[in-house]
Amino acid sequence: MSTWKPKLRTPGTFVSLLLAAGCGTNSGGTLEGNGGSTAGSGGVAQGGNLATSGGAAQGGTTTAAGAPAAGGMASAGAAPFGGASAGGASNAGGAGQGGNSAGASNAGASTGGAGGKAAGGASNGGAKASGGTSSAGGATAGGGSTTGGASAAGAGGAAGGSGGAPYRGVANSPCAARTALKVSWYYNWEQAAKEPCSSASIGGEYVPMIWGHTGAEQTGSSITSAISTFVSRGNKYVLGFNEPDNTGQANLSVATAIMLWPSFDNAAIALGSPASQANTTGTAWFSSFMSQVNANSSLRVDFIAMHWYGWNAGSCEATASTLENYLKQIEAIPGNRPIWLTEWGCLHDSAPDNATTQAHVSGAIKMFAKHPRLVRYAWYPWAGATHSLNNSDGSLTPLGEIYAAAPAYK
Repeated sequence: MSTWKPKLRTPGTFVSLLLAAGCGTNSGGTLEGNGGSTAGSGGVAQGGNLATSGGAAQGGTTTAAGAPAAGGMASAGAAPFGGASAGGASNAGGAGQGGNSAGASNAGASTGGAGGKAAGGASNGGAKASGGTSSAGGATAGGGSTTGGASAAGAGGAAGGSGGAPYRGVANSPCAARTALKVSWYYNWEQAAKEPCSSASIGGEYVPMIWGHTGAEQTGSSITSAISTFVSRGNKYVLGFNEPDNTGQANLSVATAIMLWPSFDNAAIALGSPASQANTTGTAWFSSFMSQVNANSSLRVDFIAMHWYGWNAGSCEATASTLENYLKQIEAIPGNRPIWLTEWGCLHDSAPDNATTQAHVSGAIKMFAKHPRLVRYAWYPWAGATHSLNNSDGSLTPLGEIYAAAPAYK
């Protein structure tokens, strides 16, 4: 039986977790803490209560039916996403760990960093998307066409095992775990699947990512080449840079990300935005990035990728209202794009016990159903016992049973 070793980025104290899954060895992953009003610049805690004052710059050619939801909690100093609202303060900063690095990340200290990943990799099944639309099949929420890309209404996914679009996924789990969870999609922060099952109908659709590692993933020609590889092997979606606002992750300025963004443009694949932290630093970065995308018709984002983690006590409540407030802020970004929640969890004081996490996940899944533009979500299961979806033999934990019972397709 092999040992599964995720890469963790921990807030304050390093959390080590090995999950024996019996389905090969892999690594990859990120983790950052969110939520509430934890003070301190440079800390990893991320805000769930963030500012929405002001309006992001509009423009571009991305249009779709339906008005984005307004709202969100405000915090001092946070960047504007949509309509103004009032609320509590959110802490700034957010260093973490990347790659295989271990150790503590405290008071803004950033430890480690993942090395670059080679482009390409093993072929992953699925029909090749073509032309100017995403693959058909199943209902997709919201959505809207964008400038010359592979995104058609929803950017939610190809038709899957239940006749709908992939919806419930997981971050970086091996084949045995994904099979038990019955997820419809997954990713691993890399360009190639390391743990493919015999078919996507068993282990879910794989979605590659250009993480933003120094070297090839910050070179336009290499990014373009990698995207071509994804298209040739049948991938329909690609995720953009991983927390470019975070010095412990991709660590890219908005200017650099905008400069590299045309390298992603391939009409045969739908393009996901970079996913920033949910704190003040992250919202400022993302607001600036999306404002420039919306103002430039030559830049394309087909769907928004977002991260959110609870941090302070009460931020992972059973109603998931803190998470919902942040989701509303993302919905308020002009463009009415589909949304993928690619990292989600409850850290630090937000998850004092299993019961709290289980109640939050149950409530969040119900809340997601009220937001049709949220077309995919993935729990982060690598932050300790309160996050685990699978036991060492691949069987489901009580939290895993709750998660697996939710619809996998939409």
